[in-house]
Amino acid sequence: MATQSRPLPSSAYASGDRDKLRHTLLVKVPVFLLLCLVAASTLLPLFYMTMTAMKERTEYFTNPYGLPQGLHLDNIRIMIETYGFLRSFGNSVFIVGSALLLSLFLGSLSAFAVAKLRFRGKRVFFLMLISLQLIPGQVLLIPIYLLFSRLQMINNYLSVILMYAVGSLPFSIFFLSASFRSIPDELIEAAKIDGATLLQVYRKIILPIGSPSILTLGILNFLSMWNELILALLLLPDENKRTITTSVAMVVGRFITNEPLLQTGLLMSSLPTIVVLIIFSKYLVKGISAGIGK
Repeated sequence: MATQSRPLPSSAYASGDRDKLRHTLLVKVPVFLLLCLVAASTLLPLFYMTMTAMKERTEYFTNPYGLPQGLHLDNIRIMIETYGFLRSFGNSVFIVGSALLLSLFLGSLSAFAVAKLRFRGKRVFFLMLISLQLIPGQVLLIPIYLLFSRLQMINNYLSVILMYAVGSLPFSIFFLSASFRSIPDELIEAAKIDGATLLQVYRKIILPIGSPSILTLGILNFLSMWNELILALLLLPDENKRTITTSVAMVVGRFITNEPLLQTGLLMSSLPTIVVLIIFSKYLVKGISAGIGK
């Protein structure tokens, strides 16, 4: 005769609920508070920068950490009309956009070769590629300047575009090759049997499947190129060809005591990166997670 199981008493269910609640309080709440602190450490400087940019100079000296008394947009007008921030913004968009497209194209092609093709010296090439990331960029400044000076490419947008694109290639190839290795070799072999060339395999298989990693790399490269200062300052000394970061650096040198004007320049230069991170943040996290998993 089968024995019937007795239902657990209500006290057992209550004990289980208390255990779950205790686990939540001990584990999830501290993690949540820690994440709130991290978010605050990121948002507070942005809030301070925005509030300071909305103040007049005299108001800042009387109340540096308080809210602005009104919406003063004179600092933005001065940055645009006097210091040509719109021109610098256009220069940055052109330089960074061109360098980004070039780096993604060359990086994805090279990563495809490293990940899926067989050639002599492949392992040595990959090890040299990784070792290039260990060289500090500062030690290359003088050779880079002498090289472009002999080529008569100082004050030429192409010099900065090439340096941004080439400088990002080692990390781009390393990042994308790890992602491209997860693409099944059977797909590539089937495409070759059907008569596809290597460029057709790259365009019809590698790019569609590897698009999340390419988008993630594009975001990372955009952030580093947009915020770069030394090369742009060295290779583009002409005031009309400066990028937005070099324009901010010039304002800092001239107006070290005008804090609202400085914060306005910093805010205007950081807005594109903030917008990119807000729009593509989920793709960035998804692409990095996918790369880690592979």
